[in-house]
Amino acid sequence: MQPETASQCMRGIGLSRENTEYVTALLQTHRNGEAKQMLRKLRCELMDELHACQRRVDQMDWLIRETEKPTRDEPA
Repeated sequence: MQPETASQCMRGIGLSRENTEYVTALLQTHRNGEAKQMLRKLRCELMDELHACQRRVDQMDWLIRETEKPTRDEPA
């Protein structure tokens, strides 16, 4: 993989400049194993964010369903 291509991709993903530069430097020095390890770590962090967002969406769905139920003060 070309380091510049990887760098563009990482920027497009929204990785921090620091992480992008670090992985790019690893690729430029042919330390692909270390680059792969770092990319896997960053992927895990993105998945953690995704799961946190999913929990928030699930809670929002529950709130929406609850608002659709009649309350004691409302007729059924």
